[in-house]
Amino acid sequence: MNDAAGMNITLLAFGPLAESLGWKRHQLTLQSPSKIEDVLSILSIVEWSERGLVFAINGLQQEMSAELNDGDELAFLPPVSGG
Repeated sequence: MNDAAGMNITLLAFGPLAESLGWKRHQLTLQSPSKIEDVLSILSIVEWSERGLVFAINGLQQEMSAELNDGDELAFLPPVSGG
């Protein structure tokens, strides 16, 4: 059985990443299966992962290799800097 159906996820971006992307909340349709690293590539933000970007699927911290499911909420949490 070929499960190449599309799936819809919600993306959340915070801080300077949201400013860079131009949105805080976005809907994205992906091929199934897809991983967080695929989303980074689609959005052209792979370099953010090298700067300490943290990922959460449905509120739980995940690695870039984590698989996504239809209806998931993927949050991008850039490192916090302050003064």
